[in-house]
Amino acid sequence: MIKKILIANRGEIAIRVAKTCRSMGIKTVGVFSKEDALSLHLNYCDEKYFIGNNPLKGSYLNIDKIIEIAKQKFVDAIHPGYGFLSENAVFVNKLEKENIIFIGPSSKAIELMGDKIESKKIAKKAGVNCIPGHEEAINDIQQGINFAKDIGFPVMIKASAGGGGKGMRIAYSLEGFEELVIAAKNEARNAFGDDRVFIEKYIEKPRHIEIQILGDKSGNIVWLGERECSIQRRHQKIIEEAPSSFLDQDTRSKMGQQAVKLAQEVQYYSAGTVEFVVNPNKEFYFLEMNTRLQVEHPVTESVTKIDLVEQMINIADNKKLNFNQEDLIVDGWSFESRLCAESPIKNFLPSAGRIKELSFPKENIRIDSGYDSGGTVSIYYDSLLAKIISKGKNRKEAIEVMQKALQEVCIDGVETNIDFLMDIFKNKHFIKGDINTNFIEEVYKSGYKAETNNKDELDIIAMLAFCYHINYIISVNKDIHCISKEWVLHLPYEEINIKLIDINSNKVEIYFRGIIKEIEFDINYITSLMKLYNNKKQYIGRVFSSKNFLNIFYNGSNTIVKIFSLRVSNLYKKLPEEKKIDTTKEVFSPMPGKVTKVLVKENDKVATGDNLLILDAMKMENIIKSDSAAVVKKIHIKQDDSVLADQLLITFN
Repeated sequence: MIKKILIANRGEIAIRVAKTCRSMGIKTVGVFSKEDALSLHLNYCDEKYFIGNNPLKGSYLNIDKIIEIAKQKFVDAIHPGYGFLSENAVFVNKLEKENIIFIGPSSKAIELMGDKIESKKIAKKAGVNCIPGHEEAINDIQQGINFAKDIGFPVMIKASAGGGGKGMRIAYSLEGFEELVIAAKNEARNAFGDDRVFIEKYIEKPRHIEIQILGDKSGNIVWLGERECSIQRRHQKIIEEAPSSFLDQDTRSKMGQQAVKLAQEVQYYSAGTVEFVVNPNKEFYFLEMNTRLQVEHPVTESVTKIDLVEQMINIADNKKLNFNQEDLIVDGWSFESRLCAESPIKNFLPSAGRIKELSFPKENIRIDSGYDSGGTVSIYYDSLLAKIISKGKNRKEAIEVMQKALQEVCIDGVETNIDFLMDIFKNKHFIKGDINTNFIEEVYKSGYKAETNNKDELDIIAMLAFCYHINYIISVNKDIHCISKEWVLHLPYEEINIKLIDINSNKVEIYFRGIIKEIEFDINYITSLMKLYNNKKQYIGRVFSSKNFLNIFYNGSNTIVKIFSLRVSNLYKKLPEEKKIDTTKEVFSPMPGKVTKVLVKENDKVATGDNLLILDAMKMENIIKSDSAAVVKKIHIKQDDSVLADQLLITFN
């Protein structure tokens, strides 16, 4: 029996595994790097062990050290979570030699499915639909060009090893093809230590739909429905759902059966995922197999009521599945939103630093989080902070539950995608299920601006700002009779007049857009969440107070509001406009990271949008571009330099 498990991971997935172990009465050993000495996941483990100073290769990727700790702590098994060593066949081989149980598939299955080139050959042999392409790594650019021409543009350049959207680029023509190949190879080398890439046909307007499988060591394999993961940025998922609103039962069954055939071909056991791309005609093609637990596994657990981590442990413990295909029922609908430390407004640049405040809703929602208030988001690890999982009896209800939950999340200290997630969940195309993997590029053609021109939303934003301001005025001036009755709210594109009629504690009566409104409000100054109640409806926003304005976050938008009494407003409008500072002469680092390549030289002429350098942060390559046409005067960094946020990188003439 497995009585003690070492969790070879960190963050939310380490906590997720530890929780199931605790429910099964299994002891856990947590490991941590120097960067993670105060990491939240250690609080959930029975024992903890320092694993190394280096944040990656010397700790979570240090195979020998992990095995050494496992032997010292007399553990029976190791659960790898996802990422790091979860799909490392060398690691599993060594565990097998040491008689330590790996909670996952065999090293052979990992090796066969971990190489996208080899896995495609096996899939074809098993009778699985495959994307047209060349099943060999390209040796040089000319060979890649020949392959691309043979297949026909657009093509996908894809890393042979690894996954998670890293080492992938889409080429629509020969223009820029070489640069895309180099970028894919660099990213693959940094992420997986293997820079091999291959080329296959890029399916237009594809949906990303995957099948969850479970197999035991006796050869019993079942599929547990599908997950749709089409909402992606940078080829990485940020919203997933189960089931898919696009599939019919016939297509769903065929995909499930093919996934099982592939698993049988490699004698697969444990949890695994077979990923497909599906075109608008419901024709589906094998993409890859992930021989591990997926980030998005909670949506499958939600609709099947099966604990996948528990099943993985039981399978590793030589137990047979206690259900068959006919027993599986998909009940209801579930969504997962990935809360990430990144700035969607800045093209999803990662954000790092200390979290000042973090709070989540407590009811009717599942939260898998790797951080709490006071935690530090490091530049060395993935940007995922938490997963927010909703459940409803149908898709509409699951969306509504998610919308309410996202409004009640508060995080301060690092930039996140919380408002971007809200904006997606209210999008009419998303609500209808009219999505594909290009959804973000198609809907946000000019990027996400966090703006709204919706009149109803602007009214709520105005009321949030006004009630917050009036509450502050009352706190410093108890004599309500001295408070001005006429107010003007300055929003980015309009001015709104509000007349204060009456105040009573946390209730106000106002004359607003020709209507008398009675509003009750509640402000949580710790989480910055503010709730309004009007006409039996509740509205939730986040309000941050600055010296001269209020920053109002509501339903996917971020609005600066300045509030003045009528007299002061008239004076304010007479002030001269502030002079804008010219920031086009210098380029600063938007985040801490490592310079992997400098793409320009001093005295080079650059145009607006030209690539200047590549900055590696949070396991992603980030291309820094020029904001204007200029001549490079001085380059202040060089390749392999580590830089801080806001550090000067390049000066222009």
